[in-house]
Amino acid sequence: MLAHPHRMARFSHWANQRMQRACASLSAEALAQDRQAFFGSILGTLNHILLVDLLYQERLLGTSPSRFNGLDEILHPDLDSLAAEQSEIDAFYIDYTADLDDDALAKPVGFTTLLAEAEYWEVPRSVYFSNLFQHQVHHRGQAHAMLSQSGLEPPPIGFIEFELERAEHILRRPA
Repeated sequence: MLAHPHRMARFSHWANQRMQRACASLSAEALAQDRQAFFGSILGTLNHILLVDLLYQERLLGTSPSRFNGLDEILHPDLDSLAAEQSEIDAFYIDYTADLDDDALAKPVGFTTLLAEAEYWEVPRSVYFSNLFQHQVHHRGQAHAMLSQSGLEPPPIGFIEFELERAEHILRRPA
């Protein structure tokens, strides 16, 4: 794991907010427009990110069985309600990861997948969180590209930009 899950949770919240602010300038029709992406639209992709965040939370908390039947469910048909719930789950991950040490990250998380042929998997929390945050980055990248297709200039959402904005860990000077 390259960055502690707490740092990644803070980054994810920052990137989600940037994406939501950019998306807010689009009409409901433009957000829902099928752009031939894996989850169809910008709104479909943002719903998928939220759904997986909630699914991972269920697994961490031992909620079984999952309330979800698939990974393409639309939880929110509008950006405002989606953004509100995304902010809540972001806060959960920021709080949950705040005090995780190496021992806590080594403990396993066990869960049943939502694959067509369900399987039971058990992975260390370090791998679990790495996968969660990689998943978010992957699909935010898809939504970022769709924003560009819509004619908007997508916001920078890279980890270095996050650190630059926080003025941490980055040496910056004129070349």
